[in-house]
Amino acid sequence: MKKKLNLFCLLIFAVIVCDVLSMSNVFIAGFSSGMRHGAEKRNITETNPCNYCYISLVPEEMSQATAQTITDKAGGKEQQAWPTQLIVPTGERMGVFAAIFKLVYTLAFGVLALAALVAFVCFVRNANKDDIFTRKNIRLLRVVGWCLFAAGTIVTADGFYDIHMARQAFSLGGYVVDYGSAADFTNIIFGLFTLVIAEAFAIGLRMKEEQELTI
Repeated sequence: MKKKLNLFCLLIFAVIVCDVLSMSNVFIAGFSSGMRHGAEKRNITETNPCNYCYISLVPEEMSQATAQTITDKAGGKEQQAWPTQLIVPTGERMGVFAAIFKLVYTLAFGVLALAALVAFVCFVRNANKDDIFTRKNIRLLRVVGWCLFAAGTIVTADGFYDIHMARQAFSLGGYVVDYGSAADFTNIIFGLFTLVIAEAFAIGLRMKEEQELTI
């Protein structure tokens, strides 16, 4: 029984870690770029004058009218492609307040993700000690759930903001913006599911306590 529990928990832990790392890639790349510019004493505004955002697109139809021509590097042959994700300039430099907001958002996401992982590890440790239906575990599950839900909400809000900023300066004919890609459904669904499990644990514990009082 414990082997199955540990296996499932390990899989969930791996999924959460992979999702957190994927969300952190953009920040790490931007931070590394900034450090490299600083080490080389280069002016960032000259090499990167605009603020860039990710935008996901869906072609209205798969036709030559919406196709983009690319060159196959291996064979040198031109082919048609339909881009679904682009990095586009917003036409404005990132101001101080926007940079601070990005930093605070990234730190908040990191803190929430770390808190969720620590709480989840503590829950698994308690379960391995046969300490399962307790108020402590219910609190841990609620911490995991609310942290994941909050982290997903933050990422979703930032994604919608990026798309809004990109649309002010960019438009590609024959394509529609895919707003659904901005939503961090993984963390939100994981968070809500964990909150449901926590409530199930709370109901089970309350029924157990009522049974003990009846006896």
